[in-house]
Amino acid sequence: MKVSRRGFLGTAVGALGTGALAGCSDKLPRYLVPHAIPPDDATPGLARHYRTVCRECPASCGATARVREGRAVKLEGNPDYPIGRGALCPRGQASIEGLYAPGRLGTPRAGEKEIDWGEAEKQFAAGLQRALDDKKLVVVVTRPETGQLGKLFGTWLEALGQAPAQVVTFDPMDRPWLRQGQERAFGTALRAVPDLASAKLILSIGDDFVEEGSPVEQARAFADQRAAGGRSIYVGPRLSLTAAAADQWISVEPGTESIFVLGLLRQVVDRAGSRAGLEPGTLENLQRRLAPFDAATVAARTRIDPKRLQEVATALLSARPSLCLGPGRAVAGADAAALAETVQVLNAVLGNVGQTLRFFPAAPAQPSMELAELTRKAAAGDVGAVVFHHADPAGYGPVYAGLTGALARVPFIATFVNELDDTARKAHLVLPDNYFLENWSDVRTRPGVVGIQQPVMEPVLGTRAAADEFLAVARVLGKTTGLPKETFGEALRATFQPKEIEQGFRLEEVAAVVPSLSAGVLAQLPSVVTFHGPEQGLPLVIAPTFRHLDGRQPRSALLQEIPDPLSGFSWTGWVELNSTTASPLGLKTGDVLALEGPGGRCELPAFVTDSVRAGVAAVPVGDATALLESKGFIGAGARVTLRRTGGRVERSHTGVGGAKGAEKLVRTVEAPAAALPPAVPLPSMYPPVEHPVHHWALSIDLDRCNGCGACTAACYVENNLAIVGADQVARGRSMSWLPIMADVDKSHGTPEVSYLPLGCQHCTAAPCESVCPTFATYHTPEGLNAQVYARCIGTRYCENNCPYGVRRFNFYDWPRAPSERLGLNPDVTVRERGVTEKCTLCSQRIRTGEEQAKFEKRGLRDGDIVSACAASCPTQAIVFGDLKDPNSAIARRAADGRAYKLLEELNTQPGVFYLARRRRGST
Repeated sequence: MKVSRRGFLGTAVGALGTGALAGCSDKLPRYLVPHAIPPDDATPGLARHYRTVCRECPASCGATARVREGRAVKLEGNPDYPIGRGALCPRGQASIEGLYAPGRLGTPRAGEKEIDWGEAEKQFAAGLQRALDDKKLVVVVTRPETGQLGKLFGTWLEALGQAPAQVVTFDPMDRPWLRQGQERAFGTALRAVPDLASAKLILSIGDDFVEEGSPVEQARAFADQRAAGGRSIYVGPRLSLTAAAADQWISVEPGTESIFVLGLLRQVVDRAGSRAGLEPGTLENLQRRLAPFDAATVAARTRIDPKRLQEVATALLSARPSLCLGPGRAVAGADAAALAETVQVLNAVLGNVGQTLRFFPAAPAQPSMELAELTRKAAAGDVGAVVFHHADPAGYGPVYAGLTGALARVPFIATFVNELDDTARKAHLVLPDNYFLENWSDVRTRPGVVGIQQPVMEPVLGTRAAADEFLAVARVLGKTTGLPKETFGEALRATFQPKEIEQGFRLEEVAAVVPSLSAGVLAQLPSVVTFHGPEQGLPLVIAPTFRHLDGRQPRSALLQEIPDPLSGFSWTGWVELNSTTASPLGLKTGDVLALEGPGGRCELPAFVTDSVRAGVAAVPVGDATALLESKGFIGAGARVTLRRTGGRVERSHTGVGGAKGAEKLVRTVEAPAAALPPAVPLPSMYPPVEHPVHHWALSIDLDRCNGCGACTAACYVENNLAIVGADQVARGRSMSWLPIMADVDKSHGTPEVSYLPLGCQHCTAAPCESVCPTFATYHTPEGLNAQVYARCIGTRYCENNCPYGVRRFNFYDWPRAPSERLGLNPDVTVRERGVTEKCTLCSQRIRTGEEQAKFEKRGLRDGDIVSACAASCPTQAIVFGDLKDPNSAIARRAADGRAYKLLEELNTQPGVFYLARRRRGST
């Protein structure tokens, strides 16, 4: 019998797969250890879900942990939580990686020696006792703990006979100048909560609200504001993700942003006059103080067209209500508080206070010690012991060099950490804390919202809760006055109702207040930023990124693997230089430069782009800290020099910023005519494909996408994607199923950016299916382009025939540490060497949703099944659903006039479609 090559491969693939498994030398265990006493509500194979909060940054978004067989495998957002509303940023998605990180500590350490917990508690108590006997201070330095744990630290110190104010909150990414500016403007300490979604025009003075602060909440509100027809203007030296999402980017001379705001305020005050609602005396004072900042003077000092200033003022006065934000870190110098005051005055004059900018009474401040005071007292020898709680000042290079130097005079330092950091390496005693998914705590993220952090699983390692160790050492010392007798978790849990713990938060009634401007407002006008450092250097611009939400280099391999959407670099930082700055030096993208600033030096590859102002150097914050002075301040004010080293770093070949071809895939419409020409039906040589019950599809709204990468990170975690490392990424072997490409359009004068998340298009007439010799890829009755990994023999014909370039080939069996395997999703196969893979539209979630509906004896409802990328998207740019349901959100998007499919001329009939980005032009 004659057998074709394709027929032979198709029939033999099963035997080949069996033989390959039998020949594996790394045998897997073939047994399971059951629960001795299984929980009543736990069923093997079914997930349990717990509400908690993400602690990767102070925003503390609500989270839902999916737990399988006693281990957390995925974090989703909590849809009921007011902050985040069901979404997570890339760092929140990657936090599951930290739970199973190979570098996690499971045993206490004294110096380089591992010790048991009994010995650790003895040494902890002994170090504190020596400080008490010597009549010296005991200080606790902690990350922001706004709930009951923060109060416990003060009570604990008081029980030791110390002042409860000896608690230092260490938050390098805090922006205290915003609070100081508000207090100057309104004469009282208030908590400002901006409402971006309600503003018709947003003016950001270097405030990168998409990348720092509360990025998930703010990104959602910003996308809603754009969808409602709102506009936005960004003033700053660099085209950040926030600036790229705005409608207009205005770049002034570095350091003169305060002059621009003062000139803008004068324009608004002069035009509004008595209609501004200010007291006559306040109005006269403002007019007198702003008199020197006429349009011509401001234009000359900021080096912009005078008409630009007047146009922005006109837009602010005509678009009511508006919202002014800032200053952000990129423009905040030593006088940032005065600039923040000016921005608040601008809000007040425009009538934004009480509308788009609401104020609430600030929570009673806990007594605390400033970091500068700790530095002075430690240097003077007055501090006998310092206990660090997830605080790493030594990890910020020279920024806190004064403090780290003073700590050398402290006789005893203990630190609670998850992994060894720079401060822990200098400590006398290192105590491994439980991960936040293993611990009880709570956070007051804003007035009226209390997030409840509950453990979702037992500790992976032999760690202990830091709060319980504070209590344990107090009992050893016999100093327990005011401290709870039970564990901290038990005490905290008793303060909440079971329903509140179940939903993950508590809401409290807090009334907003509408403050008035102080009579002596702007008594001290903001000054121009003064740059320190080498005289021939370039002003350094600090660039916040999702990768560096805490200002340090990320420990997460996943965060480092995902390329920056604009620069295209992964596994390294970069320095952005304008082409007019780089050309005289002969620099090209990828050339490694040695940067030297007032605080130190580092080496970074260059990114030559028109997305940064000429004459400056922009560096991500995690790399920039190595260059700053020892002032305890991460912001504008430093200069750096550049020198070529001769080295080169290649960018990611997948999803690289400004990738060739992206401009052919991104489509735009002008806002007044928000519709594309209808697609022309094309003839096909294939018979029509029917989808009798469901037709699953994905939609991506390019007008909402800001390139944050949350979808990419969620896809990695949900589908067990391999992290391949810097060398393999540079070779184009990234395994990302949903990379983000960036289209930078320079035809309108200033660069305009559109992002394109590009995964498998799930074509109805898929070119990959017809060439697979083993039928490993095929079209399902539900509209999916499925991939059977057990049948794939790695010919890569499908990859060669895919016009979208979205298939990934496993060149290796990518290594995973034993602890990392605990975090794998058991519902998804881990692919091996020689297998091609790609997006499956989370088919495992589709099956789970269908089974759940069958179990409940009902039909599927829209929203029952959500892909990982759609669930995580902060801006709701991604929607997943069934096109066969005419009332579904995906069906409504398919009927939108902006809907289009990629490369429609090929007639592949994709199941993924996009909504064109709206162009609004300049103000």
